[in-house]
Amino acid sequence: MGKKETKDKKPAQFKKIYELLSKYTQVIIVGLANVGSKQVQDIRRILSKRNALLVIGKNTLFKKVLATRVQELPKEHEYYDDLVKFGSAIKELDALKNSVAGKIGFIFTDTPVFDLKPIIEENKVETPARVGAVAPIDVVIPPGPTGMDPASIQFFHALQIPTKIEKGQIQITKDFVVLKTGQKVGQSQAVLLQKLGKKPFLYGMEVLACYDNGSILNKQQVSVNLNDIVAKFQQNVRNVSAISLANGWVNESSAPYLLANAFKDLAAIGLQSGFIFDQIKQSSAPTTSAPVAAKVEAKPVAQQAPAKVEEPEEDVDMGGLFD
Repeated sequence: MGKKETKDKKPAQFKKIYELLSKYTQVIIVGLANVGSKQVQDIRRILSKRNALLVIGKNTLFKKVLATRVQELPKEHEYYDDLVKFGSAIKELDALKNSVAGKIGFIFTDTPVFDLKPIIEENKVETPARVGAVAPIDVVIPPGPTGMDPASIQFFHALQIPTKIEKGQIQITKDFVVLKTGQKVGQSQAVLLQKLGKKPFLYGMEVLACYDNGSILNKQQVSVNLNDIVAKFQQNVRNVSAISLANGWVNESSAPYLLANAFKDLAAIGLQSGFIFDQIKQSSAPTTSAPVAAKVEAKPVAQQAPAKVEEPEEDVDMGGLFD
């Protein structure tokens, strides 16, 4: 009965994936290793609020749909009448085929992967160390009480864990490395961690790659922090501006500073001479011009204009020139 139900669903699944490949510009491939069904349901609900749809199915079916979508749909295709409405072939989707491997899921969306990646990967669940699992991190038990009575001391001795008995319970006396990254969990290690009530691993979905309008972004590329890129770009623009200003070069990065500095110089001269023009009144020139004014005053005495000497007023006959 189960096989028949699965077989009956295949046409609907085929058509749905074909439609999604036609509708969305982006397909995010996520790893599902050690991810439970509840986690899948939780992240699916979260993604649906951000116009993203998580699809999990057999890789063979996805590859079959993909192979069909990158070619013009033949009229003799069994689902031609249902699929022809989605338009001509999208050959760029062929870039996806090498990413369809292993235990994965597909997120269809138009939202940038950089916005969705933190949401996808933050939903992690603490998991016990199961026999045969590969440790994704180092697992270290710190010194301290174990909560176990002295009857279990032989178990710790067998694993060569340094212990002592204090206040009626076993205490570990120094750090003990249970597992190293990449090491498989053995029976004794799993039992030890279980006895201590430890769930050392955090598992969740992981963004492995992303198809975006014909291009494939790998795991490293989708992990780039856009804020870091913007910050580095801004710093480099400031560096270009500084070099340009130092060398007197006029370009897009230095021109705004040159204009601003020229205005500050004019404002400083205006304030010193008492000539207040409209632009000074309309701006914050008094506060911004102070450094420029200080710079002018700091010039060597030899370069400064001679100070104006006040002379006593005299009655001079100008011959009616200004009468």
